[in-house]
Amino acid sequence: MSEANISLLLPGLAALRGQELGVSPWKHVDQDAIDQFSALTGDAGPIHNDPEEAARIAPFGGTIVQGFMMLSFLTGFAKSIKLPQDGVIFRLNYGFDRVRILSPVPVGSSVRGRFELRDLVTKGENAALMTMAATVEVQGSDAPALVADWLGYLQLDTGDTAS
Repeated sequence: MSEANISLLLPGLAALRGQELGVSPWKHVDQDAIDQFSALTGDAGPIHNDPEEAARIAPFGGTIVQGFMMLSFLTGFAKSIKLPQDGVIFRLNYGFDRVRILSPVPVGSSVRGRFELRDLVTKGENAALMTMAATVEVQGSDAPALVADWLGYLQLDTGDTAS
């Protein structure tokens, strides 16, 4: 499949290269959510789960959200922006080329995702690889909490039917 075919098979998505795809609604992160994430992943520690100890040992004033918790929010944030689906049979998380956790997110903060389509290229037969710039923003802060180059595998509907 050629690069020109991507524009034919995914006209809505291909037209968005280099543009912002959308911004998710704000998501409030409370201590209960952080504690549940800790229990699920084993990522527990005083800076995440003990507000008094966190205030004593770290400069954040209390507990902070785990970096991997913020990263895990990207899926829900991306689903909320409703990417063009025409021509796509299914999407798979293909991983990340780059992830940086830039600033701590205090418990009680609200965060959201902002997405830009960086690239869309062929990936083998009848598939494409989408690269999105993903940013987790913190309400009331100019500094992003997290930035990532996120890859998505798109299985394309080429209209071919196998007998």
